[in-house]
Amino acid sequence: MKTVLIGPVFPYRAGIAYCTTQLARELQCDVISFKRQFPKFLYPGGDDVDPTLPRANARFLLDIVNPLTWLRTALLLRRERPDAVILVWWIWVWALPYLTLLLFLPKSTRVVLQCHNIGDKEPAAWKRFLTNRVLRRGDVLVVHARSEAADAAKRTPRPIVATFLPVHELGGAIPSRDDARRQLGLSGNVALFFGHVRPFKGLDLALRAWRQLQTEVTLVVAGEAWWKGEEEYRELARGLANVRLEFRFIPDAEIATYFAACDVVLAPYRIEAQSGVALTAFHFARPVIATRVGGLPEIIEEGVNGMLVAPEDPAALARAVDAFFARGDREAMERAAAASARRFSWAEYGAVLKRLVNAK
Repeated sequence: MKTVLIGPVFPYRAGIAYCTTQLARELQCDVISFKRQFPKFLYPGGDDVDPTLPRANARFLLDIVNPLTWLRTALLLRRERPDAVILVWWIWVWALPYLTLLLFLPKSTRVVLQCHNIGDKEPAAWKRFLTNRVLRRGDVLVVHARSEAADAAKRTPRPIVATFLPVHELGGAIPSRDDARRQLGLSGNVALFFGHVRPFKGLDLALRAWRQLQTEVTLVVAGEAWWKGEEEYRELARGLANVRLEFRFIPDAEIATYFAACDVVLAPYRIEAQSGVALTAFHFARPVIATRVGGLPEIIEEGVNGMLVAPEDPAALARAVDAFFARGDREAMERAAAASARRFSWAEYGAVLKRLVNAK
């Protein structure tokens, strides 16, 4: 059975490319990817390629700003007549090239939409329209949270399967907490806010919470700031001696150091389908303090592998951080976080996708 997986892969950086690359390894299928994912003005985070990553075994054919590449790729797929296509869906900007591919696919080709995000994080009616056009063309949708399944059901009559998002499994040795802290120049209690900094991620809420803490805790912010928000966050952090802002892309080779150095990971999101950052925290046996939004309550068990607070509430977040560092069972929470990571394996996820690809 011939299956083609379409989406961003290494050396593109960030979580979606990692997930697609890992899924390709699990499925051992053909891969078509992008020569260019985004117009420059839509990717304010700088270069979206990580030169330290190995180039995936894929055909890099789609250029987001060149419709001729969409048509050529669509005609190629029509000639190859795959039994199934898995389209990785994340953002509205991919809608037009994907719709072009779907228009030319043979009727016999089964279309599985692997959806990392049903609705856009900064919604607009025209983005919703484009997204819905794609969602309605799939034979089945795969989502990573029950809340996403409910949203998808409002947009398309197609079958929807809600499953877990696998953990970000980084290879290599994990440094000890002490060694990681020496590398980063940290000591005492440490909380980590990691990944792309966008308005929905709630960094502003974390910085406001830090002004209300009763406990001495260093907040490390490690990730790129999108949409020119860096100065706003620096202003919010002004006068907070226990906040370290590192607004830069953190390559895979450095990720283990940041997670190993912290005691807890923060996810004070306003909206989220499912959090790759939280799952990465579990991989490194770190509990997560998160908001009750999207799929986060589906993976975070209160008082077991993390803590949950109301969204948009810096005071509640501050109380949770204080309570976490006052707990006497933090080592047990770390063991529970590590156990959670083992539940969300790539082998199990790959098996789910294989069943959907082969379904009649």
